This record gives sequence, structure tokens and C-alpha cells, in this order.
Amino acid sequence: MKKFSSLLLALVMMFGSVTFTSSAVPDIKHKLQFREDGTFKILQLSDIQDNLYLQPLTKNFINDLLDRTQPDLVVLTGDNIGPHKALTKWGNKRLIKNVMDIFEGRGIRVAAVFGNHDGENRMTKDEQLAFYQEYTCFIGAETEEGKALTGSGTYNLPVMSSKDEGKTVFNLWLFDSQEYNEENDLGGYGCVQKDQIEWYVKTEKALTDENGGKPVPSLAFQHIIIPEVYEVLLETGEAENWEITSTTEDYAEGYSMIKSDIVYTLPEKYRDEDTFLSETCCSPEYSNGQVQAMIENGNVLGIASGHDHKNSFVIPYKGVDIIQTPTVGFGSYGDNNRGARVITLNEKDLSAYETDVIFFRDYYTTDDKAFNYRAMANNDMYSFTERLGAMFKWWFYSIF
Repeated sequence: MKKFSSLLLALVMMFGSVTFTSSAVPDIKHKLQFREDGTFKILQLSDIQDNLYLQPLTKNFINDLLDRTQPDLVVLTGDNIGPHKALTKWGNKRLIKNVMDIFEGRGIRVAAVFGNHDGENRMTKDEQLAFYQEYTCFIGAETEEGKALTGSGTYNLPVMSSKDEGKTVFNLWLFDSQEYNEENDLGGYGCVQKDQIEWYVKTEKALTDENGGKPVPSLAFQHIIIPEVYEVLLETGEAENWEITSTTEDYAEGYSMIKSDIVYTLPEKYRDEDTFLSETCCSPEYSNGQVQAMIENGNVLGIASGHDHKNSFVIPYKGVDIIQTPTVGFGSYGDNNRGARVITLNEKDLSAYETDVIFFRDYYTTDDKAFNYRAMANNDMYSFTERLGAMFKWWFYSIF
């Protein structure tokens, strides 16, 4: 992982103003294509989950990420806006605008999927998707068949060869992983539905046929992590309760978490400097066969998700990587490991990809008291009292 020690961020006013006046928008080519040097770079931003006033820390972090990475595509992997953060549809539009104006002004192409919290607002997900599509930089678009699928915003984006803009050499799958389980009595979160999987199989076959019978390599993006993660994590003990979690060094080092009073640990061979496991993997309690379909087709390198703000890892599962990315935002819970994932493809070898996580803690160095207290106020590693105190101190140092 590359670390950026240089920098700068002076904390600005507590709230930024956002207007609805439009500025000049660059002419953006929507077709995705590998660069002349054969590379294609994706920046995954997950769980921005902010309110009417995008946190200055989040906004500045995203802008600096864009400067540093120069991505060909930004993918927002759900909970793009917070739940119940606005009482009107106008407010929901403002939530989206706060984020999308960053990319529109830069002419950076954006795709998005929805998370469970996106649907907990005045605007439906269909209405939100339509509003995203008003932006020139947004390239997410359902086909007529896709519009009939369960949920909203399930589609694919082909990436063309650097040498032939008419030839698809890679594909990006974007799935609405739904919200909460309404299929059975298992409870918990929803998952990709059967009709979406059928659409994937049908579309994948069409891409394969167009490619002379050879599967087109691909990556998938969705909000909620797949339940197969629990087939890879190791059961390493029992926890008496959520307070007394584990006495193992793994837990202290951020490689273990708890579900149903069982401690699960990340196998040592999958640990690196981008890896941590600091909260329960909140996957569905069931699957409709999404991963199995991808394994059978043999074309998906990995499934990148968000949802779990304090987890980051890449774990192989039967040929399909489970890619977990932490929250990039300061509008909701998190800790010192907020960050974003960079995925780099190389046309010379599309059987693999490179990925790094750029963490906020590695990116910024500052002695500004207002900055530090603002970060502390949004860090749930601290108690409510400590965070409340930090909030008042942030206000004080921001004003004086």
C-alpha cells in the first residue's frame, strides 16, 4: 500500500454551503476504455452516508483521493446517503448533489449501486437513480430488462480494449444487493435475488458469445458482503457477550470479530497492511446462489462490497475474491481506518488485478486541534461522552 505523508488539510467551517446552481460541465465520453498504456483504474468509495451538509473531512478526503489516484471510474458501493437524513425529496436530492458535484466538476465518470440505507429515505431508489442520471458524469444505466429486476440499479459496464473501442475485454457487474430479508424467516439483510442472478447468467453468456466463446473477465460491485465469507473465516472461540469479546492477540490486533457469540478470525495468510477485521461481517443469512453462478461461469475475479465500515480485506473463495472496503465518510460510525480502495486492471493480463487501500490515517498529518477533535467526534472507538466533548471542542477551535 502506498502511503502519502505529505499534506494539508485545514479544517474549514463546520458546515459548507451547497447551492443548486449548475456550472459548466465537461463533455464526458461515457464509453469505458483502457488507457493507451493498457491500464484502467477504479476508485471504490463506500458508505459516504452523510447528511444535508457533506462533512468537510469527507469532501476534502474524496477530492484528495481523486487528485492522487486519477481514476478512470469511481464506483459508489452503497449507503451513498444516510438513512432518514432528509425529511423531503428536495433534501434527498441535496444529499446526492453534495457528492455528485465533486465528480461532475472534474469530469470523472461515476457508477453506483444502492445500499440498505439508501432506500430508507423520501426518494425511492428508482427516483434516486433517475436523479443520478441527470449528471453528465454518471454512466450507470439499466437496460429495459434490468429495469424489471428486483431492486434498482442492477446493470453492467463493458470496458473496451485500448486498441479497439468496439471490443469488450473486461466487464463490470453492478448489483443492488437489496435491503432487508423479506424472502424467508431467517431475518437479517437481503441478498441478490434470483431474477438478478438469471439476468447475470444470461448477460454473461451473451458477452461470452460475442467474445468468441471465451468468458470476459470481470469484477462485481455491490453494497452487502456475501455470506460465503463465513466459509473462509476461522471459528476460534466463544464470546461471553459483546463487551467481553476475546482475549486472543488476534482480536487485539484487529483480525477477529464476533457473530452470535462466536469469535471468527481472519486466516493469517490473508493478512497484510491493508487488512483489518474490526466489526461483524453483516452478510445475509442466506444466498440465492449468486457466487455459485459466478464460480460456474468462471469470469468474475472478485466481488467488492462495503456496508461494514470498519473492515478491510481481500479473501479468495473458490476462485472469486471477497473484497471488503471500509467507509470513506465521516458522516456515520467508523474508526481510524476510514479509507478508499483503488483497483488497477492491466490489459496485458486480465486474469488478475492490483488493489490498495488508501487510509485517511496514512493520508493526512496535521497538528490542527479542530481537525483532530472533529475526527475524534466521528470515531466510535471513543465513548459517547468523549465524542460529545470532542464535538464541543471542535466547535470552539473552529470558531476561535
